[in-house]
Amino acid sequence: MSVPLLSQFSVSSGTFTAFIAPVEDLTLAPGVYLRKETGLILYLCGNYPVILPEQDRFRDRFVVRRALTAYQILTILDEAYQSFLIFEHDRTLFEDRADLLPIIGHRLREYAMKNSGVLLLAPYPDMYIQVLEPFFHRIFLIQQTPVKPVPLKKRKLSKQLSLEV
Repeated sequence: MSVPLLSQFSVSSGTFTAFIAPVEDLTLAPGVYLRKETGLILYLCGNYPVILPEQDRFRDRFVVRRALTAYQILTILDEAYQSFLIFEHDRTLFEDRADLLPIIGHRLREYAMKNSGVLLLAPYPDMYIQVLEPFFHRIFLIQQTPVKPVPLKKRKLSKQLSLEV
């Protein structure tokens, strides 16, 4: 993602926004938003976050809660008091209980409308994101287009194998 495009990224107040992009862009996006947000932020992630380690410079601005199951996500949402929530999508949380996704989506949407908002970060769309899709107010999808290598010209092989006199 280009820097000018990333600087235009924003989350409207009271919305549940999904930002789906390559990991390089996901690590930059929260920083752009965190410079604007003044309240306390809840960072909700799985046991092995990818984006969180890159947000070390903002650690005094947010509280980190890790969930190991879909049930723990619901518990964390019930206990949350922060003004904004960043949710790093981890598909392993839903593999056992995908049936809880609509409930989680509804709770995240409610949390967004009662507070400053919710930002879901995901490196690629998957079937769990598709289930959450009806609950999003906005979706940003950034995909990298693969660069095709320039084909090398093939040398034409000669049929002559040796010179004989």
